[in-house]
Amino acid sequence: MRIRKPLVYLSALAVVIAVGISLAVVLIISRPSQPQPVTSGCAWPVALNQATLTENSQVNVSNPDTAADYWIMPVPVEQGLSVTLAGRYPDSRYMSIAVYNADGSPFTTNGIASALTDYRIAPDPGSVNPWQHQAPPGGSYTVTLRSSVAPGQVNTLPLAPAGTPSGTTDVIFYRVYAAHGGPGQVPLPTITLTRNGESRQLSQCPASGQDQIPKSYCSIPWVAKGAPVCGVTGRASTSGAAGTIVPFARDPIGTGGTPDNDIAYLSATVVPPRNGDVLVIRAQAPTAPSGTAPTPWPEPGTDLRYWSLCIDLAKPPVPVVVNRLPGGTADYGCRYDNQVALDRSGYYTFVIGTESQRAAIERIPGATFLPFSAAQPAQRYKLNMRNMLAERDFGEAVQDAPANGRSASAAAVMGPYYPRIASCPLATLAASGPAVCMRASAPPSANANQTTSSGHTIPALIFICAIAGWAAGEAWQVLRRRGTGPAATSANRASLLIVVLGAIVAVAIAILAAAEVPAASVPGGLITFGIGLLIMCSGILLRWRSVKTPGHPDQPVTTTGPYRFVRHPSYLGFILALTGIGVVLDNWLSIAALALIPLISLIYLIQVEEKHSPRP
Repeated sequence: MRIRKPLVYLSALAVVIAVGISLAVVLIISRPSQPQPVTSGCAWPVALNQATLTENSQVNVSNPDTAADYWIMPVPVEQGLSVTLAGRYPDSRYMSIAVYNADGSPFTTNGIASALTDYRIAPDPGSVNPWQHQAPPGGSYTVTLRSSVAPGQVNTLPLAPAGTPSGTTDVIFYRVYAAHGGPGQVPLPTITLTRNGESRQLSQCPASGQDQIPKSYCSIPWVAKGAPVCGVTGRASTSGAAGTIVPFARDPIGTGGTPDNDIAYLSATVVPPRNGDVLVIRAQAPTAPSGTAPTPWPEPGTDLRYWSLCIDLAKPPVPVVVNRLPGGTADYGCRYDNQVALDRSGYYTFVIGTESQRAAIERIPGATFLPFSAAQPAQRYKLNMRNMLAERDFGEAVQDAPANGRSASAAAVMGPYYPRIASCPLATLAASGPAVCMRASAPPSANANQTTSSGHTIPALIFICAIAGWAAGEAWQVLRRRGTGPAATSANRASLLIVVLGAIVAVAIAILAAAEVPAASVPGGLITFGIGLLIMCSGILLRWRSVKTPGHPDQPVTTTGPYRFVRHPSYLGFILALTGIGVVLDNWLSIAALALIPLISLIYLIQVEEKHSPRP
């Protein structure tokens, strides 16, 4: 009996090991030797356009622009695979071809970016690119995607980032904006896969099946994380306090999300007011090409290739608004440049309200209506202002605003093109016009995201008084000490002049940086201002205290007062005061200039003073 039990255990263990080995062999044999394309067997299996954005659509995700048409193609990453796209230039305002990695991010391989914009796509021999030269659409082009790319290769895109393991799935995006006749009139490029010298052209997926994401598409990580068709359950959303307005700002640029590198966004968050008021958005409109036909780019007299404003539900997966209208049509909450009314000054006025307010809003001259969701009127909303392909001389585009999430920074760069937003009674808007409504929405200040101009009066006065008090104190000290103390040497005078010049240069650089480099802005608003003022005043007090202590630094070593702790407290106070001014200016470059430049000159002055000071 003592021997049987161990034999039973060993036999059971042997069976488990044998079964495990058998399963492993079966899996190894059944596994394909090469990764297979993650496609549904046809070209462009996923379409995203206004026709597919229905209330129950699985592809109404990530706040798409409803004037845009996207076609998406998953492709495998494997050694030796190349993908050829052969197409015709569409009759549209914009077109691009882009490749994204498995995380939904663009990338660069050997200095080659993974996207080509219409005007950069060379035509086939005998054809003309209508975004390069005046010509009708329809000319042909050929773009090749491969793992190995090198600078100088025409119409070539990297298929995947360097080092991507085989079996990974990337995606190709074919984008068209403002297509004449809609997506049904857009000729899609043919797709040919070439592997080991053998080529296979994929047939076109049926249009009727493009409003759903194929299950194979869920193998892409960024899709599997967010697509309802992949079994993802959206998180619960919160509506927020009625009437909440977070002004437009350019959010920090993250990874993923398949961004179009030709587009930059300003985003605002709002919760509808519950007293029947509407939201009014107003700014000067950038100029854009008229119509939908392609024209050579850049185009004289235009600021942007395209711009739009869309309202989306600020809940996962960020769907667009879909309001069913009489007659079987729907409003998807997007308006692009040609659809926006302008006044005589070239300003637009968007008015966001409910469907019951639509008729009254559309009767207001120069107003462009955008809808809140009829099904979820109290929901939190995200507003997206898109700017596409800014002309080189147009420096007020969203692309020029720093991506720091601060409305003040965007407003400083964009000037009159920055979209201000305010809540307003509809009756007031209809009777008095948008100017009255916008009085309650001053442009964002340089130190806060949402304050009024009157909110800066007191801090500004405190700052000015502190500077004036410091200047008066310095002047009084100079006059009091005039004619007293040992005569300054020429070396001392020269080094002191260097300190003065250094301070002037530092102040000039700090002011210039605060005005011209908003991307270096310091977050915090009035809190930052208070910290800067405290540092400045501490430096001034330290400097005054050290000067009042018997035995100034130009005399033998003193150990009383602040000199017990710091060898040169007067100079330290000077640096602190200037650094505090930099903090008040709300800019990292200003802080660096006012702290480092005077410090360098003071180090030189200290060396000169100690060289000529009496020794104990």
